[in-house]
Amino acid sequence: MRHSLLSKFQGALLGAAVGDCLGVQYQNQLLGMRVQTENWQPILKLTKHQQLSLAGAMFGLSSANGKHSNSKTPSECGRLAVAGAQSLIRCSTLDLKDWRDTWEAFTKFELYNPRSTEFQTILNPSEAAVAALPAAMFFHENTAKLREKLLLATEVWHHQTAREWQMGVLATGYPIARALKEKLNPATAIAQTIAYLETDNALTEMLSQVQILLEQGADLEKAATQLWKTAKTLGENAGDRDNKLPINATVNPVNLMPIVLAFYCFLSTPEDLRLSVMRAARCGIAGQLTCALTGALSGAYNGAAAIPVEWRQTLSIAGVGSGANEGRESSLWGAERDGKIVELATKLFAVWAGVYSPEGVSESSAQVPVVTAPYVIRPHKI
Repeated sequence: MRHSLLSKFQGALLGAAVGDCLGVQYQNQLLGMRVQTENWQPILKLTKHQQLSLAGAMFGLSSANGKHSNSKTPSECGRLAVAGAQSLIRCSTLDLKDWRDTWEAFTKFELYNPRSTEFQTILNPSEAAVAALPAAMFFHENTAKLREKLLLATEVWHHQTAREWQMGVLATGYPIARALKEKLNPATAIAQTIAYLETDNALTEMLSQVQILLEQGADLEKAATQLWKTAKTLGENAGDRDNKLPINATVNPVNLMPIVLAFYCFLSTPEDLRLSVMRAARCGIAGQLTCALTGALSGAYNGAAAIPVEWRQTLSIAGVGSGANEGRESSLWGAERDGKIVELATKLFAVWAGVYSPEGVSESSAQVPVVTAPYVIRPHKI
């Protein structure tokens, strides 16, 4: 293997968290807002020809029920990913009761006004793809089980059937699983992902458009513009009965933009995580989500070593040095430093591998974990 599986686990989770934080900082700069710390200045360099910046950065994704989701940030989806990873570690599998309890506790304290009695579907497909990242990593070995577990996990969040909504989660989880197994070929990744989805919908149409743009060698501005136009057209034609493409009316194709842009940014420069994430930021479209998904794809493919050291250092400084409000926004999914995300990924990997006592595993641990035989050795419970 080019990179160890542990490095890929760490790369996927840390790449998503770093991309999320860098995306919001870059988007804020595009909107003329003050960068939170001076340490960001060398990283966040604007280009001279960013025509999509303001228009793209200000467009708002909506939830699956059609309501705008401006009250939350993709970082909250990242914190849901952290909570999901902790559930998988705690239960050593996808325990639906614990998963549901985790979701309900999270929605109560993170996403909902406790006085509100209306239960809303609040995750759009791109946000759910970020939140489901740990589950995709944990069940990466078998594609059939991957589909089964991701659908079960997202049903807890969604509380209604919307196949196209779930396709966004599967479309992101599948290539990450392939990358973890060293079986992801950038040249055929989109075709294999479309085949795995086993359906025709707005997402597969937009992914096909990404493949065409990659074959044409389209630059970033052309790709973003063309994909945005395609999403808008698909949305406008969703109610047309004569349209041959089946599109679920509960899913706005615009909400799929971060997923398809992440595919484009990663597959156009698959060996360079830094460049892929920076191009995702410069799209100016849903910066946090696009960068998070790009970072997850590239991190799973290239491993943790591909994440620039200066990014990790800057993020750690920003998380520790910010005030209460700024720290929540700039920190890595609620962690005060990057090492906590790495440690979480390490423990997730340890549980997946069958380590006897994952509680003792840490980022800096020099001890070699003991791996159990399946169903033979288990921790003693009193």
